[in-house]
Amino acid sequence: METSTRWNDFLRRWPQRPWIIAHRGASGLVPENTLTAFVLAAEQGSDFVELDLRITSDGHLVVLHDATLERTTDGRGFVHEHTLAELQRLDAGFTFTLDRGTTYPFRGLGLRIPTFEEVVACVPPHVGINAEVKSAPWDPADRQRGQAIAERLVAFVQRHPTLRERLLVSSFDHAVLDTIRQLDPAIPLALCTVPLRPLPEQLHRVVEHGYDAFHPMDVGFDEHGAAVVTSAHLHRLLVNVWTVDVPERAVELAALGVDGIITDYPDATRRAIERAFGPRRPAGLVATS
Repeated sequence: METSTRWNDFLRRWPQRPWIIAHRGASGLVPENTLTAFVLAAEQGSDFVELDLRITSDGHLVVLHDATLERTTDGRGFVHEHTLAELQRLDAGFTFTLDRGTTYPFRGLGLRIPTFEEVVACVPPHVGINAEVKSAPWDPADRQRGQAIAERLVAFVQRHPTLRERLLVSSFDHAVLDTIRQLDPAIPLALCTVPLRPLPEQLHRVVEHGYDAFHPMDVGFDEHGAAVVTSAHLHRLLVNVWTVDVPERAVELAALGVDGIITDYPDATRRAIERAFGPRRPAGLVATS
């Protein structure tokens, strides 16, 4: 499937922009990458949820950002050194606090590290899913795990083909994205970047590889932003900026015509944009036949 066709499919399915993309779910309010976070994000009107994929020692896809367990759970060690059963005994709400550690309101409530399949089942079908495959290009062992995640993700999509209609797969590792494209060219792909290179050069990498979307970091979305959005749209590329948690900044990015805003606070972000511009309307180029 050509990039222009996927572009049209996305704009037909979610014509109002900028899209509100809930970063690890509504992770500013509840524990990240949990079913609770994804359900809340959908209830708050998110267009997409964003999540992170890792792999267990027994080959299951789980939704967790870090390579290790300590920051978000009561577990210890590397995710890939544990079985699914071991991981799902952990408390995924153990460390979450809204008052700098005075209270931990989600401890002991039964929040678990979910599988990708569980997240797909709990997110309403009108909400898109941006699945980021975690893979560190500088670490050969982790890159190999990224390849394994990519292969298992494609196999899952091929068993559930309607998922393609609302799935966008992203990664910082172009080798992961290229593997997915080889295995299933119909799955839309996005390259995530950090500002180690000028913004136009980051976009050039996305164009060069023929991906469908560009996910730049907000910190590096500088004075070249408007021109980069225009150039991306000419190439039928989507631009989704991460992670934007200041409502005023979200409004600035919306004015530049970005397609999606990845945020820990989907409700506050959506409200700020609608206060500034009214109900979200189709922005930039529109779908063509």
